[in-house]
Amino acid sequence: QGKVPLVVYPHGGPHSNQGVDLYPDHTLMALHGMAVLLINYRGSTGYGQATLESLLGKVGRQDVDDCVAATKAALAANPHLDGDAVVACGRSHGGFLGLHLVGQFPNLFKAAVVGNAVTNIASMFGTTDIPDWCFTEIGVAPVFSQPTPQQYVTALEKSPMQHVSKVTSPVLLLVGGADRRVPPTQSKEYYHAMKEGGQHVEMRWYADHTHGLTETPRGLGDGRIHTLKFFEAALKNKSN
Repeated sequence: QGKVPLVVYPHGGPHSNQGVDLYPDHTLMALHGMAVLLINYRGSTGYGQATLESLLGKVGRQDVDDCVAATKAALAANPHLDGDAVVACGRSHGGFLGLHLVGQFPNLFKAAVVGNAVTNIASMFGTTDIPDWCFTEIGVAPVFSQPTPQQYVTALEKSPMQHVSKVTSPVLLLVGGADRRVPPTQSKEYYHAMKEGGQHVEMRWYADHTHGLTETPRGLGDGRIHTLKFFEAALKNKSN
């Protein structure tokens, strides 16, 4: 049968978790012959307050490293998995991590599909409905009236935009046009950066859809089907 592709799927939040529930997205991928790795990186809920707070000021590093460590551990423990067919998928902060993975570890991750992903915390301060999230996660005190130049620098350094020029894998952006949590400008910014760099990037736009992309069956079903098709095409092109 050959080796099995691996979909690395970190959760959003980042302070949430993935349990043993039945997730339609993951089930669809498994039914089409892909293994799915769900990662509760340090900062997830359910492991104590100290572990949760350990991520503050370390987003884009600690959570990314945990995802890479989990991926390598899964590959080592399961020889049926294809180490040359690893892709990343996630939404919101999970999308933030997916883009970090293809940007920081382009030799390991062969594609990414992300939904309403945080791409640049520096440009999200004044556009999101949770500006306190931006300050808290990068580990600085909130200054809503006037963020300092250094805070903008810190926010960019912790964001996927810092690594966009290093992406060599195809990326699909799923975007809710009415998202107030992670505004669609976040995806547009990343899209235009990849286009300017001559990289492979695609976008699917869901007008009147908010952060969860759950308002209509189109937002749910279309995103899932195109995620699967995008990964299948990316891995097929890799093998040719």
